[in-house]
Amino acid sequence: MGNGTTYDKVSWHFPDGKNCPSLGAAKVHFDVVMRWLGSQELLSPEGREAIEIGIDSDFSLTSYMLTDTGNKLLAVCYAEWARTIQYGIRPSVRLLEDCLRNIQSSNK
Repeated sequence: MGNGTTYDKVSWHFPDGKNCPSLGAAKVHFDVVMRWLGSQELLSPEGREAIEIGIDSDFSLTSYMLTDTGNKLLAVCYAEWARTIQYGIRPSVRLLEDCLRNIQSSNK
């Protein structure tokens, strides 16, 4: 598969992260972002399969799971979006939506 990009891993949040109280709390934002990426048709077949399998403690969000536009989006704004995560609160995808709109408008 070559050298892909790993954007995020469940294990970076729990047990290795700071202030994350549980595996369940760590998995919430992955579920939110993967479902949103799917709804925007930004997932590759591997990404769609990952949603079907489900998010577990070994889950990693990688470039192989995304389309070219999905990778561009996460390269530009995933780190900023991830900094907004507050465990125990379902994250908003508004920042991702705004970033995607900017990418799409610059591609026109």
